[in-house]
Amino acid sequence: MPETQVLEPQTAFVKMAQAWEQAAAYMKANGDERTPGKMLQLADKTKRMELNIAFCGHFSAGKSTMINTLLGVKLLPSNPIPTSANVVKIRGGEKAARVYTREGGVVTFDPDTEMERLKQFAVDGDTVEWVEVQYPGTFLDDHSSLLDTPGIDSTDAAHKIATESALHLADVVIYMMDYNHVQAEENFNFTKTLKDRGKPVYLVVNMIDKHIDFELDFDSYKESVDEAFDTWNIKPDGIFYTSLAEPDHPENQYEEFRAKLQQLIADRESLVAESVRGAAHHLVEEHVQALKAGSEANRLQWESELAAIQADGVDSTDGEMVAAALQQAQAEAESLHSRAAEARKQMEKELGALLDNARLTYYSTNEAAQSYLESRKPGFKMGLLFAGKKTEEEKARREEALLADLREKVAGNLDFHFKQLMGKLPQEYGIRDDAYNEAVHATQIELTGSFLAAHIKEGAQSREYVMNYCTDVSNAIKLEYRRAGLSFIGKIVAQLEQQASEQGKQLEERLAALRSLAALHEKLAALSRSEEKAREELQAILQEGA
Repeated sequence: MPETQVLEPQTAFVKMAQAWEQAAAYMKANGDERTPGKMLQLADKTKRMELNIAFCGHFSAGKSTMINTLLGVKLLPSNPIPTSANVVKIRGGEKAARVYTREGGVVTFDPDTEMERLKQFAVDGDTVEWVEVQYPGTFLDDHSSLLDTPGIDSTDAAHKIATESALHLADVVIYMMDYNHVQAEENFNFTKTLKDRGKPVYLVVNMIDKHIDFELDFDSYKESVDEAFDTWNIKPDGIFYTSLAEPDHPENQYEEFRAKLQQLIADRESLVAESVRGAAHHLVEEHVQALKAGSEANRLQWESELAAIQADGVDSTDGEMVAAALQQAQAEAESLHSRAAEARKQMEKELGALLDNARLTYYSTNEAAQSYLESRKPGFKMGLLFAGKKTEEEKARREEALLADLREKVAGNLDFHFKQLMGKLPQEYGIRDDAYNEAVHATQIELTGSFLAAHIKEGAQSREYVMNYCTDVSNAIKLEYRRAGLSFIGKIVAQLEQQASEQGKQLEERLAALRSLAALHEKLAALSRSEEKAREELQAILQEGA
């Protein structure tokens, strides 16, 4: 097996960053105006292997004060100003400060001599998008930073956007809560969102100096905090209880919290590597959601059109049901168009089978035919006296004898079964027609002397000739029945065609409705396919950088 290539850390991060940049270009080409910028920010962070620890929480939880205390420098505005209005990033390195405006401008200043400007920028959420400060002498280095985010309970929508926009750059989240507000629902909602995104989350319950021990001992209070987060199925990576107002508070875990931050910074490379991969995949999902938002107007319009189209027995919003109903209706239409022709073919087949199986000539018929044919020979004569009269009477007797035999055989072996079949055929296709039935039962195929004479052929009248004659007469009789049967079949087919025409109009209306529904579902499916295609292609790009 080939050996797996192991990249140096810097090379691996550069490779990932290049994949993030490629993904950003793909997103931009798709018309996404927001996510590509976040992906490029992530790429830049990845190249620098920078660890970002984001502080989130209520505006009153003391985030800015905590950060100032951790740094040993009062860089961030705190009371009486309630909060930063945008993301403020602080990292180690040579002293510098930059402000990134929403118009794309950059303002630089000295964080020592122009501290008031920094505080003004930090609370200016209208024109400022991002504030970045480098400051030496803290526990941070130039590859690690703290992010101070606006309060999650701020009523200003821009504050919320600023907080959310920083999360893709946060490798670890410190979620701070006021001692008295731990049970607030937004705490659970926000931390669950973070954990669902795979972020390491540490909870800091601040201002524990507000605790009154005789009301509830502190261990019971901590148990209530654990139980509250367990109820929401939230498993934080750690919980710290702190007080900045009373550093000597017996339950104060400030030092343990600070030590945890230092440990996180020491584990920077592994934390960042895992974090940026997760963030990149989350940004892919953000891009897919942006695509959905971009097509939402079309989606709503098509869904509205779906609801307006009615097709009996079909839920217009169910694409699979619509497709099945359309397939069935198309099959019915094809069947309807061919029904009359198929019915004619089947009825003619049954008529043919009946005629083929009907036996009309027996021994008695052959004997009667032979006697009849003899009377039709030239020179046939009966007796001497009054021969002419006797001869004609004998001819008539022999003719009637053959006719009687044939009529008996036809009545029993053909006519009865013929009328039974002709009466049954329309019922098989749901047709009830009294006039038709009367016509069937009134059918008479007349057998006459002229009919018998018409099939006599000149020549020697051998036994074989007699049998051939009987066959010819039988076939001629069947031919008459065939003609009558085809006439009845034609009447049935005409009614079927009339039914098909009437049903076809209703079916065409149903088909038109179902085709319209199917076309709308295809448009909706095409949107979903394009979104899924974007997801798959972006995930493939990210995989190249893994």
